Amino acid sequence: MDKDADASLLTIDTALRGLAGYGIGATFTVGPDRTARLETEGHGHHSYAMTFRERVTPAVASALDTPGTGRLLVVAPHVSEAAADTLRGRGIDYVDLAGNTHVAWPGLLVDVRGRRRPPVPRPRSTAASRAFTRSGVRVVFVLLSWPTLLRRPLREIARASGVSLGTAQVVVEDLTDAGYLRRSGRVRSLARGGELLSRWAEAYATWLVPSLDLGAYAADVPGWWLGADADLDDAGAQLAGDAAAAVLDPSLHATTAVLYVDTLPTELVARHGMRPDAERADVRFRRRFWDVPQDASALVPAPLVYADLVTSGSPELRAHGDALRRAHDRLARLDRT
Repeated sequence: MDKDADASLLTIDTALRGLAGYGIGATFTVGPDRTARLETEGHGHHSYAMTFRERVTPAVASALDTPGTGRLLVVAPHVSEAAADTLRGRGIDYVDLAGNTHVAWPGLLVDVRGRRRPPVPRPRSTAASRAFTRSGVRVVFVLLSWPTLLRRPLREIARASGVSLGTAQVVVEDLTDAGYLRRSGRVRSLARGGELLSRWAEAYATWLVPSLDLGAYAADVPGWWLGADADLDDAGAQLAGDAAAAVLDPSLHATTAVLYVDTLPTELVARHGMRPDAERADVRFRRRFWDVPQDASALVPAPLVYADLVTSGSPELRAHGDALRRAHDRLARLDRT
């Protein structure tokens, strides 16, 4: 049993035992591949891939990967109503300690909503826990984006991610202990890169994104960022989100853009007639959180394009993210590790 299983076992057991109140029996296995089997009298049984999350926000609910075959069951201390809406919309079942539950298969529907978070201590996951904190996700990001950094000294990893040398060392050790990094002598390599990408996207949306927001704007000309006069380079801006996905895959149609900048480019905002408008915004500015290499592209690295899409809460953008993950060389390589 791994560290994460040790930390979450009590919550999983308690939450699944609560299903008995709805006439559902549950058994589960823990380990590298968690599964759950739910059964009822008269409605048969279903098997699920099972995942535990300490915190389920709408962004996490949007970012969760579903198994290629079968169903996914999310177990958590608490699932908010907003996150539950997203899970139900994606056909993902869930149960939490408060009794909020959605279990649906032919002939059976259990849908319990609105119960408040229970005032009980929650076990915390320890597997690579420091790698998925606000500072840790910065380190994981540069390792996912620039694989050559895996072979560089820790001080270069720290510099690229904008964290202290001590933080970089702790995160790399955590990733190694959790099996996301291998080490042969002084050479590091990624393992389970696809799983790491998925976990990173969730943690990025939960812990880092809220601190990066520089404002949402609506422009007079839709899609202005693709025009010859966009001047993104002059503003030090890199394109992300839906717009970047459309550049990488021209079959996609973009209606919104995310721009990563060091500071809000007021001259660019004025030049394109942008005005603050959270409801009708087609451009969102976010503060860049990594050190930009000299040969940086006009687009942010592909893992960040993917994360912004799948954590957006939009089913259409989620689909764009899934398509990008299959088609983009870097993302596909991560899934093959």
